[in-house]
Amino acid sequence: MSTSSVADPPVPDEEPTEEPADQPQAEVAGEETVDESSTRTPRGVGVVLRRGTAVSLLVAAVLTLVLEVSTLWNGDPRWISDQFITYVGYYVDTLVVWLVLLLLWSVIGRLWWAIGVLTALVLPIAAANRIKISLREEPIYPSDVEFLSEPGFLSTMVSPTKAVLLLVAIALIVAACVYAGHRIARHYPRPSLRSLPRRQAWSLAALRLGVLVLTATLLFQTTKFNEPGNVWRKLYEVRGEHWRYWNQKTNYRSNGFVGGLLYNMPIAAMAEPPGYDEAAMRQVALRYAAEADLINADRTGTLDDVNVVLVLSESFTDPTALEGFELERDPIPRTRATMGQTTSGTMLAQLYGGGTANMEFETLTGQSIALFRPQMVSPYQMLVSDYASYPSAVGWFRSQGHKAIAIHPYMVGLYKREQVYATLGFEEFIHDTSMQSTEKIEDNPYIDDAAAYDEVLHQIDANDDPLMINLVTMQNHIPVDGHYDDPIEVSGVGGDQADRIGQYARGLEHSDEALEAFLAELRASDEKSVVLFYGDHLPGIYDGDVKDANKGGLGLYQTPFLVWSSEGNKPEPVPLTSPAFFLPLVYRVADAPVPPYLALLDRVHDRISALQQGRIVTSDGAETPEESLDPESAQLLGDLRLVQYDFSIGERFAVDQMWPGATE
Repeated sequence: MSTSSVADPPVPDEEPTEEPADQPQAEVAGEETVDESSTRTPRGVGVVLRRGTAVSLLVAAVLTLVLEVSTLWNGDPRWISDQFITYVGYYVDTLVVWLVLLLLWSVIGRLWWAIGVLTALVLPIAAANRIKISLREEPIYPSDVEFLSEPGFLSTMVSPTKAVLLLVAIALIVAACVYAGHRIARHYPRPSLRSLPRRQAWSLAALRLGVLVLTATLLFQTTKFNEPGNVWRKLYEVRGEHWRYWNQKTNYRSNGFVGGLLYNMPIAAMAEPPGYDEAAMRQVALRYAAEADLINADRTGTLDDVNVVLVLSESFTDPTALEGFELERDPIPRTRATMGQTTSGTMLAQLYGGGTANMEFETLTGQSIALFRPQMVSPYQMLVSDYASYPSAVGWFRSQGHKAIAIHPYMVGLYKREQVYATLGFEEFIHDTSMQSTEKIEDNPYIDDAAAYDEVLHQIDANDDPLMINLVTMQNHIPVDGHYDDPIEVSGVGGDQADRIGQYARGLEHSDEALEAFLAELRASDEKSVVLFYGDHLPGIYDGDVKDANKGGLGLYQTPFLVWSSEGNKPEPVPLTSPAFFLPLVYRVADAPVPPYLALLDRVHDRISALQQGRIVTSDGAETPEESLDPESAQLLGDLRLVQYDFSIGERFAVDQMWPGATE
């Protein structure tokens, strides 16, 4: 490693030479010059390297602590035990960070510059982690790097003022590191490479190259973290496996920030299920073709000439179902009344505070996030975008004569939607810059729900063919502060928390009114339509007291949904469900025949009503471990796992038989 804070590497084609003992030491460009009158003598190379190694390890430990603290939530005392006593995450994290610092030191050649660069990397990561946990109850993942290409979206999460302050702080810290290096060099002069004997200089260069190769090799292995036998994973598991994929915040706390991040490195979406091959999939396809025949025998309706509108309403929930506060009035009375008149219930979201694209993915594909490996935190970004086509309701409806249109009143790049929508088969993508109307309510920066519904109505009027429309709204996206002049009054909490809940509830009221008007327009139309409406997740606005008041249940993960038909409805309450099972409900409301794949989803839903990572909810509302499922339920879930593997990363043996046209 050069004397780094010691000296720059030798200039090519210029041999290091010894300086006469009575002459001032020659310094290479950029190094501190030792005053001739100074009585201080340069430390030897060995001393500088030993001290530099000790300092670098200390800095790595401090920066690792910064990362670990960014995952701490409300001073949870378990954090201290998990970090320093029970598990080894902090210590292995420190080793990884130290190797990164040594790599930078060997490349840059100046320890204090390397410390400055690493600090400039660590602080934004820690800040982003803290912000994401506060908003979504989950830490940052490797796949989140995709959001760096969407600065407009990031600016809605962090105010420009805070972003500027963070950049200034980082710049000051880097400058302080460099200044400290200069001050230390002045008081503790370092030997110049030119002053070293040739053999020692070349040995130092070889050491620097060796450290570079060694650290790069070891760090490269972290990218293979989830492969069998990985040395880094073995280090983290030295006290046993304790990966808590069902709660990633706890996962990062127990295994260290770096350990949690590495655990979520990209990996194949699913392990191959036992017995998977073409013959097995042929048998599954035949089995559910027979089930489809049984379901369809009594159905007399059709969706061939019906507009199918799937509405994901951003952060639409029922806040009156939560404990810990009271609202002056019910913000969603119209939606509640409609739910009482049609097929409706509550949906189990995968996450609190986020996961919109994942719920949209489940709805469009019928595939459950819960059946993927836990590292598959964003199928749009990590899976679908890798394919030219992907089995979905989009292709299926197109094969049945529908025109498929996606509408999202926001920027096109978020979650790679523009690319993903093309892969799924949408023929048109209408967004914030191509909508007919972009109205907003008061100071809300997002296009309102009424404008989004107007776009749906415009498309129905403008097209002769029946439409399959997938609408993802934005009106109630966080942040919600200061949007409306007349927030709903809130009691039981105070301060900023009351303001946020009141603002959010007022936004729900606007959504409630817009949905009622939209359904009234469809009812009055000459065209037939079926609407699936659902909220994707709770907003990340609730503080610790509200969260604590709702712990122990699923309240923080439940949102309303309904399936409505312009041809008439009848009340049908549905047990807690997952969006992967929405499509069979759409067909049930329309009394329309289903293909074998939807027959499979329907049969699974009869016995297993909802799935979440690490959680299975049966139709009686009980949470049941997979090993405790009855034989029929276990068989159905096994078949669903086989089909999901086949449709996602498998050979797609059964797509044409079970969901013809799904990859059109």
